Amino acid sequence: MTTQTTTQTTVDPAQVEELMGRLLNDLAATAGLQMTHIGIKTGLWKAMAGGGWLTPAEVATRSGVAQPYAREWLKHQTASGYVDHDPQSERFALPPAAAAVLADDVQSGIVGGFASMLSAMATDNAMVEEAFRSGGGVGWHQRSAQHWQGMDLATRAEVVPALASQWIPALDGVADKLRAGASVADIGCGYGAALIGIGQAYPSSRCIGFDYHDASIAQARKAAATAGVADHVMFEVADAVAYPGARYDLVLFVDTFHDLGDPLAALRHTRQALADDGTVLLVEFAAADRLEDNLNPMGRLLYASSALVCTANALSQGATDPLGTAPGPARLTELAREAGFTRISRVDVEAPFNLLLELRP
Repeated sequence: MTTQTTTQTTVDPAQVEELMGRLLNDLAATAGLQMTHIGIKTGLWKAMAGGGWLTPAEVATRSGVAQPYAREWLKHQTASGYVDHDPQSERFALPPAAAAVLADDVQSGIVGGFASMLSAMATDNAMVEEAFRSGGGVGWHQRSAQHWQGMDLATRAEVVPALASQWIPALDGVADKLRAGASVADIGCGYGAALIGIGQAYPSSRCIGFDYHDASIAQARKAAATAGVADHVMFEVADAVAYPGARYDLVLFVDTFHDLGDPLAALRHTRQALADDGTVLLVEFAAADRLEDNLNPMGRLLYASSALVCTANALSQGATDPLGTAPGPARLTELAREAGFTRISRVDVEAPFNLLLELRP
């Protein structure tokens, strides 16, 4: 007769309660982001900005939102700590700091862009769930249009204002080249907002964006025509490891490098396509090299985005060891050196969400 000994693990009820509390916070934050986004899209935040203490009826009138929805939205934002509430008068007010973020077109564009992408992730999760099991990928072309649009919105809000005014001027001699007339390539250009911004700021330069996603390229061409820069800002369907052209003065990877199936091959191709005195601007999300240094809200967002979007996209392109959304500066520097770049430096600009590296031969 065999006797089995069962070991029971005693679980501390207080630890269970604390864990459930954290899960509840996550659930509330997920729902809250959608409420915040609705406030942006319907003009609720702008309606409150500078308005002082307002009743739900007044907020509804100022925003054009139906009163029952405005009332519940105000209650939610009060519970979230974004709106102040006076219980005696039953009025609500938007603090100046909240107005500076949520009623501002640039700041709210970043929030709105990421909110759109997160909503799209929920729609696309059936594909991702299957990929988790199979080890396969989910390509950018398989995502919903809402995801593509959300990325474009975030790019327009975060990247476009800084790229021509701050980031490029911080690169050694690059702004002067662009003013005189240079050749620029953007790898993984998406809807083209970043490159169109460069084309508007430096009209003497010839700019070309590459992306494997034909629907994005079609949209980028329309955007360039609308912006009146199609004569010198063009877009083509091409892969990051084989895009055409040579002697580029500036090559951009704007939050796309980690999504590639073979980022090292892409950098090696770029090294060959670059002019002898050319520059690569590699823009990635701000992350530390070690996991233990990314245990914060930004790290949570990046690792979730990595598993749900970026790693899935890299695997769809044949990656065997994807970089992930948070590779860190050490890994990026290592790849740049392996690709043949000898001068690698961190660009000293204010970019809270991004890490910028300047690569030269």
